[in-house]
Amino acid sequence: MAKRAAAKFPSVDEYLVLFAAPAPPSGALINAVLEHADIRQEIGGGRVVLRLSERRANHRLVRRGLGKQARLLGQMSLIWDEEDGQIVQVCDSGEAGGATGWNEPSELDRFELTEAALAYVAQFESEQRA
Repeated sequence: MAKRAAAKFPSVDEYLVLFAAPAPPSGALINAVLEHADIRQEIGGGRVVLRLSERRANHRLVRRGLGKQARLLGQMSLIWDEEDGQIVQVCDSGEAGGATGWNEPSELDRFELTEAALAYVAQFESEQRA
């Protein structure tokens, strides 16, 4: 009689790897964006968005020393506060094409005030005038 091989099922840990959050960008990657950013967009309040164009992100001197994370250069952007001189937020789009659509309008960007909110605003404005 022939022996049957036992069925091997993957462990739960092997499945969890599929759903694990990606690692945050390294300090070297953030520094590369700060040093070599060639796209600068003012967003108001003394803040700007810094990112690399596709051409700059593919430049060998920019990619040098980043290893596998170099592919993320075109997908990252930083929000920089000019007044405080510090990074406010690191944005990693994680999709092909990079952070090009960060400023595109979305239906989620719109909201409508309720009647109670409108009444509150009107009362606040009348108190400010008095």
